[in-house]
Amino acid sequence: MTPRALWTAVLALTILSGIALWRPAEAKADPTAILTHLRATPASQLDLSLARLGAMVDNAGSGTGAGPGLSFASFADVEEKDIVIRAYSETGKADEASCRKIMDRIKQTGGVDAKTGEPQNPASAFASLFSYPGVDEFKIDESYAETVDSMIAIMVVIGETGNGEGMVCKSRLLSPDITFQKQ
Repeated sequence: MTPRALWTAVLALTILSGIALWRPAEAKADPTAILTHLRATPASQLDLSLARLGAMVDNAGSGTGAGPGLSFASFADVEEKDIVIRAYSETGKADEASCRKIMDRIKQTGGVDAKTGEPQNPASAFASLFSYPGVDEFKIDESYAETVDSMIAIMVVIGETGNGEGMVCKSRLLSPDITFQKQ
């Protein structure tokens, strides 16, 4: 073997072993083990309901659903005994009119007349997200869906707060009243 051929062989082996060292490690976990673990840590019906509510409202805020320049993102959580829908817009004008438009859009998404605070049906579409087959809601609360509606509060934040330039507005789902605060 010529010195050049020997050098080429050594270089090739060095490069190949270097590539092998930089190759990503293969997954060692069994997918079944991961799925088994996740299935053993169940989400509660409350967790599922909050995720469904957040997704429903978030879909209403995507694009220009609330009006030109008024797209928003949202999620839902629990604060004390309230279910709170929290919506945030970075694109909207931080004023009462824009805040009202987003608030109205959220209420309309739930099947509630924003002007009167009355649901189109005995309860809002949001309340139905907290119902599950096989659950006798009457045993929990005689007016289960209506009680869920009464628990829902909405908070909309437009712009950056803390500098006096953002707008925060709050309302109950079943109320025509909205409070506004420049923050």
